[in-house]
Amino acid sequence: MRRLPPLNALRSFEAAGRLKSLAKAADELCVTHSAITQQIRVLEDYLGQKLFERNGRALEMTPRARHYLIDVASCLTRLTEATEQMRGGAVSRAIRVNTSASFAHGWLIPRLADFHAQHEGIDVQIVTTPDMGVEEVDESHDAIIRRNHPDLRRSGFVSRRLLANRAVPVCSPDLRERLALRIPADLASARMLHYSGIPEAWQWWFHNAGVPVSETLHGPYFEHFSLLVQAATSGLGIALAPHAIVRGI
Repeated sequence: MRRLPPLNALRSFEAAGRLKSLAKAADELCVTHSAITQQIRVLEDYLGQKLFERNGRALEMTPRARHYLIDVASCLTRLTEATEQMRGGAVSRAIRVNTSASFAHGWLIPRLADFHAQHEGIDVQIVTTPDMGVEEVDESHDAIIRRNHPDLRRSGFVSRRLLANRAVPVCSPDLRERLALRIPADLASARMLHYSGIPEAWQWWFHNAGVPVSETLHGPYFEHFSLLVQAATSGLGIALAPHAIVRGI
């Protein structure tokens, strides 16, 4: 006889682990916060081990729980698909893609309409996390699209290059003409706009362009990439941005 854990406890665990929040899990499942807490406690008692730990105000899964989440999420997805088949409905498959908000806005979302036209049975769910928080990206996602970084290696994932990450300076046309920007050296005296996620980006760009600059470049820093691009297009200064994201702006 198979010993299966309680289904409601598994659903609560999967939602809390995927959303990294008991409150968000409660909202998604339309239950109270205490109900989620109770169901997770039931599953912990069933398994004989802790699944979550508190780190300050943050909710963190134990290493074993993170691996368990991958299997639980997969099983719940298959159960949903099998149920839809029994009901005679069209089977839809959800793919969770983790990326940055800037990449989702500038590259991924503009291509989703064509993707859905070719793959009507696949629902793409986009999950965005800041570039500064890549360590929070876990294996519960089906695909991760990020700048290549050793800290992003995840068990069970295979890395493939999607496109070249070529950074280009961007600014308003008026600013370009007013400062007579023609060659890389012309930018050295301009007002730099910096992205907090890659604070050393301008130093790298000038180094590759063969332009000597000081270790400290003046100019404001922006935590959100979309604000950085908006500041550049509004004439506040010059920003660096991936060509694939800003070429349509």
